[in-house]
Amino acid sequence: MKKGKLKKFIKIFLIVFIVAICLHCTQIGLTQILLYRYIQSFEPVKYENQLVPEIGKEGYYTITTDDDIKVMQLNDLHIGAGLASLKNDKKTFYEIITMVQKEKPDLIIIAGDSVFCVPTLGFNGGGTFNNKMASKNITRLFDRLQVYYTVAFGNHDTEAFDFTNRENLGKFYASDKAKYCIFQSDFNEYGVTNQCILLKNTDGTIRKALMVLDSNDYIDDSISSSINWKYDTIHDNQVDWAADTIKSLSKSNGSDVKSLYFFHIPVGEYVTAYRDLEANGFKDTKDTQYVDGVWDEKVDETMGERIWYGGCCQTDKDPKDVDKLFETLGPDGLNTMEGIFCGHDHVNTATVIYKGVTLAYGNSLDNIAYTGINTHGIQRGCIVIQISPDGNWTLAHKNVYKDYGASTNMFVDVDTESYLYENHAP
Repeated sequence: MKKGKLKKFIKIFLIVFIVAICLHCTQIGLTQILLYRYIQSFEPVKYENQLVPEIGKEGYYTITTDDDIKVMQLNDLHIGAGLASLKNDKKTFYEIITMVQKEKPDLIIIAGDSVFCVPTLGFNGGGTFNNKMASKNITRLFDRLQVYYTVAFGNHDTEAFDFTNRENLGKFYASDKAKYCIFQSDFNEYGVTNQCILLKNTDGTIRKALMVLDSNDYIDDSISSSINWKYDTIHDNQVDWAADTIKSLSKSNGSDVKSLYFFHIPVGEYVTAYRDLEANGFKDTKDTQYVDGVWDEKVDETMGERIWYGGCCQTDKDPKDVDKLFETLGPDGLNTMEGIFCGHDHVNTATVIYKGVTLAYGNSLDNIAYTGINTHGIQRGCIVIQISPDGNWTLAHKNVYKDYGASTNMFVDVDTESYLYENHAP
């Protein structure tokens, strides 16, 4: 290339690059203004007597009361925070606000994938690379609602190509900038969002430990692992921390402290329980009892089985052998685990009881990551767990449209009767 042509090429390239950066920054700024204004258009939740989590003597956030405690799980919000995702981001915020204002939970646990900072890839409008900026919208939402919450990270919260890494994003949620967030990193030798939250009666007894774990993202930091869905899992030292925490709490409590677990990517027992039921025509077996819901993200003709679990790329392993969480805390270990609540598989809503432990998928709130998911509402909503003073608890999957009365045509026409995919089970 001649010298004059090379200079011209470089000049044109720089102009295009600068214009692209300016457009990107304009998109970010405009989107944030519009999302902030939309959030501010709603009123805070009106509580008669709001419970305030405080740091207890054990060093963990603690909610103390002799009344029932209501915990709401949300998962897979997938806020894109880009101009292309603006409409669907607003739809997700509207759905969350509708549920929270009517349910008035004492605590919200977001079980992963709060954001989806992936540029538009032909879905329903992707976001930008700036996952910290997108996460700020989560804090703005709950600060406006004035509702206490915490987070577990999923695989999309910190992609390999995102602006902020997992550790720094954890520090943001733990900072004063997130006023109503009670995130506290209790253990971070592996993962970031490992946390224990205690529910106590006024006499000091622990009615339940809520264990929020980081199921991590991908097996390594490469973009290849991200795009090929090579998911990681809960590591052994995280399980050891959880077991040591429960042992210590049980000793000081004078009796076993029962626990509920919240994280993003399902552990292998979800697959084991599914296969157990499938082999028996979805009738109860010795180990597994079907409760309700469906597996809709079950089969894809091009990818085979799509009931994902941690370490799903490790095809040489039995699903139940990928991690040791269930074995350590479940009925064959400490026997203090009562339930696990996950997300990740956006259109799975099934709940089963496996070896006496409840395994539940949460209702997804994703509006952008799966093609057409924003027009389907039968699997959209939340989980509500109500825990009584004696430690007994109930679980309810609630639909944002049928149970909370959200509009089905405010943003798009939403089908509330049919599933996203045809071949769901059972």
